[in-house]
Amino acid sequence: MHIGAAIKRLTPALLAALLISCGGTGAVSSASRPSSTPSAASSPSPSPTQQLGPGGLTLNEEIGAVIMVGFRGSLTNAVLADWKQRQFGGLLVVNLNHNATTAASMKSLIATVRAADRHRLIAATDQEGGQVCLAISTVPCDPMPVGKSGTIQMARAIKSLGFDLDLGPVSDVCSGPSSIMWGRCYGTSPGPVATAVGAVVDGIHAANMLSAAKHFPGHGDTSVSSETQLPRINESLATLQAREWPPFKAAIAHGTDFVLLGHLYYPVIDTVHSADLSPVTIRMLRSDLGFKGAIISDDMEMGAITNSTPAPEAAVEFLVNGGDMVMIAHDLSVANATYDAIKAAVASGRLPRSRLDQAVAALQALPNR
Repeated sequence: MHIGAAIKRLTPALLAALLISCGGTGAVSSASRPSSTPSAASSPSPSPTQQLGPGGLTLNEEIGAVIMVGFRGSLTNAVLADWKQRQFGGLLVVNLNHNATTAASMKSLIATVRAADRHRLIAATDQEGGQVCLAISTVPCDPMPVGKSGTIQMARAIKSLGFDLDLGPVSDVCSGPSSIMWGRCYGTSPGPVATAVGAVVDGIHAANMLSAAKHFPGHGDTSVSSETQLPRINESLATLQAREWPPFKAAIAHGTDFVLLGHLYYPVIDTVHSADLSPVTIRMLRSDLGFKGAIISDDMEMGAITNSTPAPEAAVEFLVNGGDMVMIAHDLSVANATYDAIKAAVASGRLPRSRLDQAVAALQALPNR
């Protein structure tokens, strides 16, 4: 019999059964029909931009959280609106920016910026004693060396204004009066400098402030200012370990919260990159010195960086290599460009989201002193 004629003689039920058994396109039971609503197991995972990072921060909030920003002049509505949008995690106040002139206005500025953030804000300034102190008449400034008691007095004064982080102690060993750090360092021998640094860390902590040992791997053996150009320091690794690092080891032993990396070129560390943009430096700080806290950059707007690398690009490199917080000290437009550069680096995969998560986690782990 012709197969077409045979099929015409089959009942609809038999025809359906025959098609199913042969893998045809006949009707299927409701049990085998795909559900119109995906199950939880088959739901797509959120994209990296949708995932929440440490502390429940969004990607945009994480990007802001790893940037410490200073701006020029008083706090305006435009500055505050920008801050609310980008959620910067650090506020830097330096005398050069002329943000406030009285204790009351400074306290109000910090409180207002802090209220604009949906996550923790770290407000920082340089209160070293000697020639580097906040220009507020009610804030004392002891001469160098300040010691523990002098540090407590100075740190408590800035704490009362709303600051969280005293960017000190300077942990550099000066080579002599020609050192660019002369007047800011605690001496020319690593032992006494280490002792002084430990006392200052203790004093900052006693005032319930965070501390930041600077400028790793050591800024004392040069007469060149990184404000204008990149200092080259031709020390051997043995000299670096024996002379420059003992004060940083002391700061770490006393529980310093941050270590600040200086804009310095050490060929013994990296023949291509400055120390702060070299992964070798961070590896040494973590493994050789055992530092577990947060790593912060010096100001990325300084000439040592910008003469060769735009600040936003340098910021991305710093984070990719293992840094935790980048500093943009003066210009909000540069901070905004840095935010955009970090976001683009995450989107491209150059800066893995997991690395950004690590940086945010390091900042969130800092004690609330």
